[in-house]
Amino acid sequence: MKRTLLLALCAAGIVAAQAPKPKAYVPPKTPWGDPDLQGLWPGSVNIPLQRPENMGDRDVLTEQEVKARDTASKQRVATGTWIEYYPASSQASLVVDPKNGRLPPMTAEAEARNKAVRGGLGPPTLSSPEQRADSVEDFDLWGRCITKGLIGSMLPGNLYNKGNRIIQAPGLFVIQNEMVHETRIVPTDGSPHRGQNIRTYMGDGRGHWEGNTMVVETTNFVKDIAMNGINFALLTDQLKIVERFTRIAPDKLSYDATVEDPGTWARPWTMHVTFPLDPTYELFEYACHEANYGMADILKGARKEEEKQAEQRRSKQ
Repeated sequence: MKRTLLLALCAAGIVAAQAPKPKAYVPPKTPWGDPDLQGLWPGSVNIPLQRPENMGDRDVLTEQEVKARDTASKQRVATGTWIEYYPASSQASLVVDPKNGRLPPMTAEAEARNKAVRGGLGPPTLSSPEQRADSVEDFDLWGRCITKGLIGSMLPGNLYNKGNRIIQAPGLFVIQNEMVHETRIVPTDGSPHRGQNIRTYMGDGRGHWEGNTMVVETTNFVKDIAMNGINFALLTDQLKIVERFTRIAPDKLSYDATVEDPGTWARPWTMHVTFPLDPTYELFEYACHEANYGMADILKGARKEEEKQAEQRRSKQ
């Protein structure tokens, strides 16, 4: 009896070991033979950049935590302006490496450099003009309608203009972002990066295929830019970002980005998100504050507020 049971268990183990693994999704091919990643992949993302410290290495939320995040998102939409609602995800944080879902520590030099900006106020953020609006330097690049940069342009957050579109051609991989109307035309023909003296806000990208994954390495960023909507630290010209685009299902695109800047962080870090395919999505013009009227009016308003406060002080003397 024992021998029969043992043989049965062994046979079951052999069957289990020989059970075929689920096949990985194989995307369709373009007419010239590359994996086809084309389409509209809106960044409908409701995932914070960093994980709460008390979660440690746990990278998935409980059902109750998902509901709490979803409730908070709905409340934010109800009380905000031009904010869209995206359902909460069980993914605990965009950052997946380090394993604690937190950005690595900044170098001592980077901390000192960033604290010294704007006379000790630090780099401008979205809310900086509420504290001080002396000049355009109190606005971040996004607030100035210049760019959201990499990788912020891929992640509009739960605001608006969330569209991402991928277009392919022989030797080219094009990434179009609705937010701040960015379009990156990435050569995939093996051509080298531009010279180090040519630098832009969005950097210089070069792509290549690793199996079904498009890998885009971007360098040549201008100095002292910030990842708007991701991290407001001013970065160095050593910044390098490696993105990986993989179609993992007919309607899902895996997006990973590894950020390396030894002049800012003690080690590289990686974020991950899955974008859904939405053929019905329509890209609209990102007009921002047209003709920069908003910038001029905000600065004028700040001067008026200063005059008002000065008058109040004089009246109390």
